[in-house]
Amino acid sequence: MYFSKRIIFCLFGLFMFLALVSVQATAADDFFQNVDEYNNLRYGNQYIMIVINQNDNAQGRFAVETTGGAPARENDDDKPLIYGRPNPWTSYTSLWINNEKYVFGGKTERRAGKGAKYGEVIKPPTVEDGNVITTTKFGDVVVEQILTIVKSSTTGLADSAQIKYRITNNGSESEKVGLRIMLDTMLGENDGAPFRLGEDTIDSDKLYYDKQLDDFWQAFDSISDPQVTSQGSFIGPDVTIPDRVYFSDWGSLADGVWDFDFNPGQDFIRKGEYETDSAVAMYWVPEIIDAGATKTYVTKYGLGGITIVPGILSLGVTSAAEVTLDQNNNSFPVVAYLENTSEIRANDVSIKLDLPAGFTADQSVKNIGNMESGGISQLTWNVRPLDLDNLPAEITYRVTADATNTDSNQVERKVKFLGPPVLDADISLMEKVESVAGKLEPNPFRVQAEISNLGESALYGVESELIFPPGLVPAESEKPLKNLGNLQSGESLKVNWSIKALRVEGTLPFALKVSGLNGFEKTIVKEIELPQLNPLIYLKETTGKVDADYYSIDIVAANIGQADNISFDLNYNADKLLLTHVSRGDFFVRNGKFLPFNRPQRAARGNLHFNQDFPFATSNGIIATVHFKLKDPEHGKLSISDLKAVNELGNEIKIKIKNISEEE
Repeated sequence: MYFSKRIIFCLFGLFMFLALVSVQATAADDFFQNVDEYNNLRYGNQYIMIVINQNDNAQGRFAVETTGGAPARENDDDKPLIYGRPNPWTSYTSLWINNEKYVFGGKTERRAGKGAKYGEVIKPPTVEDGNVITTTKFGDVVVEQILTIVKSSTTGLADSAQIKYRITNNGSESEKVGLRIMLDTMLGENDGAPFRLGEDTIDSDKLYYDKQLDDFWQAFDSISDPQVTSQGSFIGPDVTIPDRVYFSDWGSLADGVWDFDFNPGQDFIRKGEYETDSAVAMYWVPEIIDAGATKTYVTKYGLGGITIVPGILSLGVTSAAEVTLDQNNNSFPVVAYLENTSEIRANDVSIKLDLPAGFTADQSVKNIGNMESGGISQLTWNVRPLDLDNLPAEITYRVTADATNTDSNQVERKVKFLGPPVLDADISLMEKVESVAGKLEPNPFRVQAEISNLGESALYGVESELIFPPGLVPAESEKPLKNLGNLQSGESLKVNWSIKALRVEGTLPFALKVSGLNGFEKTIVKEIELPQLNPLIYLKETTGKVDADYYSIDIVAANIGQADNISFDLNYNADKLLLTHVSRGDFFVRNGKFLPFNRPQRAARGNLHFNQDFPFATSNGIIATVHFKLKDPEHGKLSISDLKAVNELGNEIKIKIKNISEEE
């Protein structure tokens, strides 16, 4: 009889796991959006949806609810995970800006954030590329709330809400900014379920610092038959580790915009009332954000994945479905939950973790002792590979629960190992850049970087910064740093910059710095080719106010920075033009003062001879403007000849001539 029960329990657990995998493989990533009767914007898929308040009262606040919920459960459809009916208002985000405390989004007179300071909502909730974006401005500090649906670490399904805040300092001075995200969690109808973090069951006020946090916390009402299982993430490749986390009652957190009435060990009884009401607040301490810089914070909350086999000792096991390990992150947690569903005490209970060859964990067997009827225990292991460089594609581990007076139970669960993100990039010109009259056209011009992830795992919170070589600068209003979101395995993203060239040419190296959450950084160096800018002197008709009886031309130089002396003849048709005077060009005017300028000599009729020194570092400009009175409506041909240029060492420099009769 014992053997039969054990087989039945294992087969049931295997069936639940296979059903989950089957749904995961076939589920379509279809998303919907609509506006409900209470003017909430709803964005979701077959598992969960995010509900965002569009009304002026508490605009931008959000809730999370299930739609179809977990595929293996039929009783978790249409359940709240963050309270928000009929309109979200109980969860809110606070900002600490230069020692002042503010609330994100629209004002409210309700309890959560009542009487607080608010900014200006400059962008109401808007769906863009799968993200719901709301933007609030606090002086020079602009904060974007970006909500989207992403995969849960433990289910592997798109059943979690990613909650991101991007803070940009648009001012000219640095700002000190901190962030608090407070979530009014709820499990269906249960507003006070305990939080489970590592081996801790949290049912009263408790504070954790960053070094004390586990990868995730979960909440559920029962192991044998959970109605809803929720999960929040603290550590991982797609989240920003908070500096502090408070688990407390909602009333205290609602009343305190930043600081609040915190009493360690006090039950989650809503402050001023008599009902249980739990909430969680994540803090990121204030940091300096330089002028023009951006800081991003990310967390996740949604459904949790637990592989459960019911029984007298109901056993649930969870861990990340996919793991990327390296020298800095060389282990992953396994969490086991055990519930005594019998009416008797279970004696001498123990739980054992069985790992495949090549993996280890401290204290694989853990003794719980006696468990009273209805008791729940939870245990954790940190699993490590013996050789990080030779990881299998996947492993299966087993957790077994035993007691001396009940049947045992066991659960198996799989973990996939993925390699890290591997990035490559290509940088190219988006338009043909040519040398026209000694200058680049167009200028500014556009370049595009295509960034590809050739690795097995995604990179989250991607930012790309183009580092310019000398002589190239961002065009007006262009920012070198761009936020790109997430870069999945096998995916490519394109990002553009507008660039202005300052007298550069040829093969130019660009450094593309790509960074992601949790310290990921890679610099990729690529080259682009700009046309050569040869030294040039050309004639150009003077623009501006024109007298019908007079005619003027500019003698223009481009890229002659190496020249120390230039001589040439200007030839014109003296039968059609009468020379009146020659004025110096902007080459010989600096800071409102005239620089030495050699007046040209009339060498012969229809000829002016220029012999000019250029002892100053200027490459482009007008050498002189020559003015004529028209003898004939047709001014005839003008040209430059006998040009000679030398550098400061007396070596000759080749300078191209372009006369006015030639095509541009």
